[in-house]
Amino acid sequence: MNLSLLTNTLLEQYPVIPQPVEDHPQNAAVLVILYPVGTQVNVLLIKRAAHLRSHAGEISFPGGMYETEDHSLLTTSLRETREEVHIEIAESQVIACLPQVMTLTGFQVTPYLALLEGRPPYEKNPEEVEAVLDVPLVPLLATHHRDVGYPPAKNMVAYWYQQNRVWGATAKILHHIGQAVRLL
Repeated sequence: MNLSLLTNTLLEQYPVIPQPVEDHPQNAAVLVILYPVGTQVNVLLIKRAAHLRSHAGEISFPGGMYETEDHSLLTTSLRETREEVHIEIAESQVIACLPQVMTLTGFQVTPYLALLEGRPPYEKNPEEVEAVLDVPLVPLLATHHRDVGYPPAKNMVAYWYQQNRVWGATAKILHHIGQAVRLL
């Protein structure tokens, strides 16, 4: 995958435009972290700790709830990334703001995308994260399928990485990235 072409496509399709935070009781933001590993592009995912009240054990991007002291959802995504995996990302490394997605539990999630020069060193916060997954992006996107699982009435997109089902908001975000990749 041509990383500079991907960068240009994402910059053009999904520019980061500062916007006021909408008044929504469940505003959240995540950070999609892409980086080259050899000739491929990887994405950093986390497996949420099993003891968490919401989305326990699920595969997701680092992120979480907006707090008023954040002043922006971009700040939320950067703060949560620091808290969960101890990765410092500069705002200048954030190149895209993907379309918002809604979760089945009512969260309104704004995904930001950062492009790094290499694999970031990380340290998981065991209070929030069970595992950090370093996943090749294109093979992950190739597992795309329609998931007729939970809830049965919904026909949703899902992906697989090893034995991990990636679904819900994370899968919707990956689907947006997959659409951009197909344009390359």
